[in-house]
Amino acid sequence: MKQFLIAISFCCLSSFTFGQKKDKELSDDVNVRCYYLFSKKKDTNSPVFRRDTMALDIGKQVSRFYDPARLGRDSALADMMTSIRGPELKSVSIFKDGKQDLSKMPGTKQSNTMEGESYQIVKDKQTGLITVFDYINTIGAMKFQYEDQFPKLNWQLVEGTDTIATYVCQKAVLKFRGRNYTAWFSPEIPINDGPWKFAGLPGLILKVEDADQIFSFTLIGMTQPKTPIPMLITKSDYLKCTRAEFAKQLEKQGLGAQINFTNGAMIVNSFPGKYEPTLMELE
Repeated sequence: MKQFLIAISFCCLSSFTFGQKKDKELSDDVNVRCYYLFSKKKDTNSPVFRRDTMALDIGKQVSRFYDPARLGRDSALADMMTSIRGPELKSVSIFKDGKQDLSKMPGTKQSNTMEGESYQIVKDKQTGLITVFDYINTIGAMKFQYEDQFPKLNWQLVEGTDTIATYVCQKAVLKFRGRNYTAWFSPEIPINDGPWKFAGLPGLILKVEDADQIFSFTLIGMTQPKTPIPMLITKSDYLKCTRAEFAKQLEKQGLGAQINFTNGAMIVNSFPGKYEPTLMELE
């Protein structure tokens, strides 16, 4: 398999986990790590408003697709909240209008719901099961997990080739939950996987986008770690629910917050406005 690497610096990429408990966990070692540029629009006629680098960690048993930068930011905020002890907290000030900007105060942590993707999508190669781990962005994050069961993706191979990141790719199309997708996969990379929930083609999916070109994933880098990187998700940290139930929880989500804790004083600045996501799944 050909190898190439585009240097991308994320301090949180080396080994991002959600804890070290031994009970009810998914664990594996990362043998291949792929980087995808993910872009999205509000609608067909709008310009791209977000570009994020996503990671696909592939192990022998499971793979995980996630946004390392977003998870790193939100993890730092969560760590700050859990590290504050009762005796240390002398005062709390909460601003809900977003006018109290804390970004210039030393030590401020923040999370913006509209910046990056909060989910982790785990594909179990043995069972074929997809589990989505996600959370609602509040001052105290609510973590959820749901098992996403659907029939085998009905890919249709069609004529057409393209070269992506030096790999010659074949073309396939798919209709999935209200959107039509075109994917480019490379038989040169014998990995039955891809970004987001996509998989099931005879080769790694290097690019996929919907017909309206609102969402696009494009491979920009790939590496095989010399030493396997641990991949661990503690499932017991997440509340089980259904996909429909999680969709209802999303309606309660805010736009994020800034938190600063200095000399016993906690200041919280909640961003104003309503969270209005652009969803890949319409049904």
